[in-house]
Amino acid sequence: MEAEDIVSDVLFGLLRRADVVGEIENLSAYLYRSLTNRVTDHHRARVPEVRIDDAEEDGTQKVELASEGLDPERTLEQQELQNRLSVAIGKLSPPERAVWLATEIDGFTFRDLAEEWDEPMGTLLSRKSRAVAKLRQLLSDYRPKEQGGKK
Repeated sequence: MEAEDIVSDVLFGLLRRADVVGEIENLSAYLYRSLTNRVTDHHRARVPEVRIDDAEEDGTQKVELASEGLDPERTLEQQELQNRLSVAIGKLSPPERAVWLATEIDGFTFRDLAEEWDEPMGTLLSRKSRAVAKLRQLLSDYRPKEQGGKK
């Protein structure tokens, strides 16, 4: 049922923006990309399952986590990285921030942005390059803790 909900949500969003449909060069590619992004968002937002099995012999409840993604240290590390990234993104100039967010988070292509924002593609590429360089510099001191010999 989730797949049908995702498809209907994407189609509803497209129909809601009917003024944009005429400007889309390749509608099937646009729909494919939109669906891919929505499925990715859905998987990222999914809450790990918690199963409560039968009671133990002593009457207490045994709880098994269905996902290993609930490691407290890893969760804390991800929150720290997310906070650092948010601060670093906030330090970018508004044009650099807009291009970085549009391409990395929202999944827009430079061609789409150039047409929508009426900016030369080279300018957008340059802004993105500067944004990436600044983010690398701002986050250069961040090193995740090693877990099991891996970084």
